[in-house]
Amino acid sequence: MTTDLSVDLQTARETIVSAGAALTTAGREAPEAAVQWCPGWTVSLVLAHIGRVHEWVAGMVRTAASEALPFPTAPELTGEALADWADERRFELLGALNEADPDRGMWAFGSQAPTRFWARRQAHETAVHAFDATAAAGEAWTIPGDVADDGLAEFLTTFLPFQWERQPPTWGEGRTVHFHRTDGAGERMLTIASPPQVRVEHGNGDLTVRGSGQDLLLWTLSRPASTELVGDEALAAAWAEHVRF
Repeated sequence: MTTDLSVDLQTARETIVSAGAALTTAGREAPEAAVQWCPGWTVSLVLAHIGRVHEWVAGMVRTAASEALPFPTAPELTGEALADWADERRFELLGALNEADPDRGMWAFGSQAPTRFWARRQAHETAVHAFDATAAAGEAWTIPGDVADDGLAEFLTTFLPFQWERQPPTWGEGRTVHFHRTDGAGERMLTIASPPQVRVEHGNGDLTVRGSGQDLLLWTLSRPASTELVGDEALAAAWAEHVRF
């Protein structure tokens, strides 16, 4: 059975805690290190971004917002002060999530969803950016396999439909990608289309991507990953060119 962090709220909170702490540690140790797979970004910029996201979501969770709140402005802070500020924003987010009814409805990217949606979303947001910052700083934080697998599920079923509705994936229309996790349960077949079709099944796609839960998620988001690619290499290159998050 695979993990769903909108149900397993304890794991979602624990992920925000551990990933957020790893991220701010990287911000203290190597603030100017470049995140080369995110052009123009440094560890400090990642830290400022995640702190603003945490502040934004905390405000919406506290008020059960029915529409998006304005996104916070970037703080004029550097170094230790920026890391301290990001820690405070994470504590604020965790406090808001702990106090809220997880089944209370609120805004979620143009629709309504239970507050638990945001616990899951922030677990994955924080985990991926913790990888970004710590890998850039020299020693990557490891995204737990089941957390990463749920992050892949979220991306394929929530964010790809949104992206491909606005920009249809003509570069791969009708082709299939099979995601084969090697460190636990989790196999998915994606048909590239608008909307995308995702099936939990074993099989061979036009492209098969094999790897750990973390590496499948990182590959999908065009991050450095240790994966085995079998099949259409041109499709893999097109994915890397067109799919970003």
